[in-house]
Amino acid sequence: MNGPYPTDGSAGNDGEAAALLPLLSEEGDQRLVAEWIEAHDRYTLVDPDQPVETATFDCCILDGEMLRAHAETLRARKRTAEPVLLPCLLLVPEADLSVIETDRGEIADGVVFETADEVVSMPIKKAELEWRIQVLIRLRTQSQRLEERTETLELFKQAVEASGNAIWISDTDGTIQYVNREFESVTGYDRAEAIGQSPDILRSGAMGDEYYSDLWETITAGDTWREEIVDQRSDGSQYVADQTIAPIVEDGEVKAFVAVQTDVTERKELEGRLSLYRDIIERIDDPIMIQNRDGGFRLVNDALCSFAGLSKEELLNDEEYAFMDSETATTIARQKRRVIESEEPVEYSVEPTFEYSDREAIFYTTRYPYYEDGELAGTLAICRNVTDLEERTRQLHVLDNVLRHNIRNDLNVIQGRGEQLKAELEGELAAAADSIVARASALLRTSEKSREITAVLSEPREPTPIDLGQMVRDVADEAADDWPDADIDVTGPTQLLVSATGSIETALEELFTNAVIHNDREEPRVRVELAVNESWGTLSVRDDGPGIPEFDRDVLESGEAIETLSHGSGLGLWVVYWTINHSEGDIRVEDREPRGTEISIRLPLATDR
Repeated sequence: MNGPYPTDGSAGNDGEAAALLPLLSEEGDQRLVAEWIEAHDRYTLVDPDQPVETATFDCCILDGEMLRAHAETLRARKRTAEPVLLPCLLLVPEADLSVIETDRGEIADGVVFETADEVVSMPIKKAELEWRIQVLIRLRTQSQRLEERTETLELFKQAVEASGNAIWISDTDGTIQYVNREFESVTGYDRAEAIGQSPDILRSGAMGDEYYSDLWETITAGDTWREEIVDQRSDGSQYVADQTIAPIVEDGEVKAFVAVQTDVTERKELEGRLSLYRDIIERIDDPIMIQNRDGGFRLVNDALCSFAGLSKEELLNDEEYAFMDSETATTIARQKRRVIESEEPVEYSVEPTFEYSDREAIFYTTRYPYYEDGELAGTLAICRNVTDLEERTRQLHVLDNVLRHNIRNDLNVIQGRGEQLKAELEGELAAAADSIVARASALLRTSEKSREITAVLSEPREPTPIDLGQMVRDVADEAADDWPDADIDVTGPTQLLVSATGSIETALEELFTNAVIHNDREEPRVRVELAVNESWGTLSVRDDGPGIPEFDRDVLESGEAIETLSHGSGLGLWVVYWTINHSEGDIRVEDREPRGTEISIRLPLATDR
């Protein structure tokens, strides 16, 4: 089998074909599996003549004889790849189960299951081989992504340690649990001295009891505190800090507090230090700029040029009106005047539209007064790009929890039923096989939902005009064809132009499907009503089923059901929530009397946008 073989360990990421290595002792089986692999674009055949020690593959397909021959090598390869999964699929003839049984009839874990991730009895249908390989490849991909997320979290931890701000974390009683290196530098207290103590060790006496009372009342209520404070270092000297203390909230409950301090005592010396830091500023990913009193740029870094879509030469001596929408530029000009008039830093957030680039961002900006030779010469601004950081983290957390829960449960069932097939050649064998197929189908449906979620999270956030009236009717007709016993009726305008993202059709399909398949009546009844309410297009889906679980209600209305794990159908509701959320709409769920559920969706009218 000629042709190039992959040299990376990808498991189908970014559209790349997964590399499969067949190791079958029977020449006919080897040839059939190799031909099957080559017939699928989603897979790449790895040359089976390559040494197993060095071959690069995403999944190995082998039989009992090859397992005995390569078990040690494959186990070593799998250990090296950890925590990323390097799956192996073991094919065992029904007539010869010796490779997975000991003389006492026990499953030989040490022989098989340290090496093989899935064991299948032969003969095997091509369709079954297909979905089993897909499951293993999908698990490999997920383990790769989890490893990437772990590395990202480690980078965040390193970033906190390298931060130029003093950071500490305390429990809800105020006891310090963590401090970073900058905390030690600013306060003079090392970690051993600070951890286990109260932040009261920094009290200078300059702030009254009312200040601390207001601070504590604010953060324990779940709000963020931002004020300047005069604190005291370990040597008794005082310093002024711009301090932010925020609660860490989980499931609506405050779990801890994180405090960030910026030492602003030497703000007047900023000009002298600026030349030393100029080269560093150029390499920072967040836009940084110095502007004169009239707003003209004196210094800009590469990050600002990237967002603006203009070079430094084009930006210097100009101002924000040159590259962003006038409304945002006017807001920024007003903030610059505040700094010039008060000679105090100000903070604000803006969401500009850039004329010469397609970049999108929400900036949290701190703007300081800038001095030359002791005279106020303009302003210095540091813009932090905070676009979607919190939402993306929450979404990935939800996806990771739900997927790992559902896939693990279904795989446990598949494995158990597979073991039953190996141990019993008659009796309940047919029922066990049916159960395996049913569970596998459920797993495939769950994975399909995960792909839909990935598509929603990856699609452009900018909503576009969509004819909701026609789309709803098309989706309703398809649902009626799929479930002829269901009574689905649509009323309202035949044309209703709203602003929504591209996944809105998938979201509608999910709503209609749930309204039918979760209905316990022989002839489910679904009523869909379209309407226009001021600047909104509205959609109401009413059913006469048993009602909606509390978990699903939380997902649809607020997207806050993160920690609670539920069945795979909940994944589809996340598609609905994120689609409507990205479309700048909202969802309301209400119980109907005497039974049933009404789900109401509002989307902005396209004409208003």
